[in-house]
Amino acid sequence: MALLFPGKTECLLCGKVIQQGDATVGFPAFLRRSHPLSRYSDAVFHATCFVASPDKEAVEVLFKRYEEIWNSRPRHLKTLAEIEAWGTEAFKDFK
Repeated sequence: MALLFPGKTECLLCGKVIQQGDATVGFPAFLRRSHPLSRYSDAVFHATCFVASPDKEAVEVLFKRYEEIWNSRPRHLKTLAEIEAWGTEAFKDFK
C-alpha cells in the first residue's frame, strides 16, 4: 500500500498536502509504470480528489480485477520461476 505521512504526503491529484484527519483513498503498486493510469498505482489521494477524478471508474475496475486475480492465485507454486510465469500470464492485460 502507498505510504501516507500526514502533513507531508502530497495528493497526486491536487498537489496539496494530505493532513491528519483528511479522508483518503490509496492503492498498492498494481500497475506497471508504462500503464496509462500508473499514477494511481502505489499512491494516495484525498478522497474528494479521487471521487472527482475522471479516471475514478477505470481505476476502480482495474483494481477490482487485480484483486480478483491476486486472490485466486494458485497456492501450490513453489519455485520463483513458477510464480513469475503465473504472474506474467495472469497480469498480462495490466501492461
